[in-house]
Amino acid sequence: MHKKTTSGAVQVEASHYRFQSYTDLPRWTSYWHQITETLALAPKTALIIGVGDNIVGNILAAQGVQVYTFDFDQNLHPDFEGDVANIDAILGGNRFDVILCCQVLEHLPHDKFENILQQLAQHAGNIIISLPYSAMKYKFEIKLPVIKTIKADVYVHKFFKKHTFDGEHYWETGTRGHTKRSVLNSMKKFFSVEKCYVAPYNPYHLFFILRKKT
Repeated sequence: MHKKTTSGAVQVEASHYRFQSYTDLPRWTSYWHQITETLALAPKTALIIGVGDNIVGNILAAQGVQVYTFDFDQNLHPDFEGDVANIDAILGGNRFDVILCCQVLEHLPHDKFENILQQLAQHAGNIIISLPYSAMKYKFEIKLPVIKTIKADVYVHKFFKKHTFDGEHYWETGTRGHTKRSVLNSMKKFFSVEKCYVAPYNPYHLFFILRKKT
């Protein structure tokens, strides 16, 4: 069951995160990207925004990273509790080598997006974000003599579709008014975009690897 809080975030019951129903193969591959991108930065500390089932946090901790968590749901026992829209005040002077904020920001109204990015930049030099990506995927495969087979995945944004609040997501990347380009432009106000890619086995998740501008 999902519950909408006064801050606009959506709270979920603990049963929502049962492994058998929540962690399907696409989500598991998304976790792999979160973990490998984090470890590539060789961090000593990491803050995970959105505890969820805590699989990513547990694996990072097993790899020697000091993991801290942030969530508005006290039942998930986060290290820092509150609304991510007020994260600067809640974290205070705490800084981390990397912050992960994956499949979180779409749960708040889009007009909070840039302000949250600006706040995140105050607490880490490296930020890993993933957002839902509303796009149609087309696969192409061309076989030519002598030249080996050429394969490509092409994503066409649903720019013609206006996303309306569905009980969980206020907005999704790729829909009308929230194009990939506009999301990147918002991020570039505060960060250098090191990478931007669709998770190959979970094309619904669009990853951004960001470094704070100096």
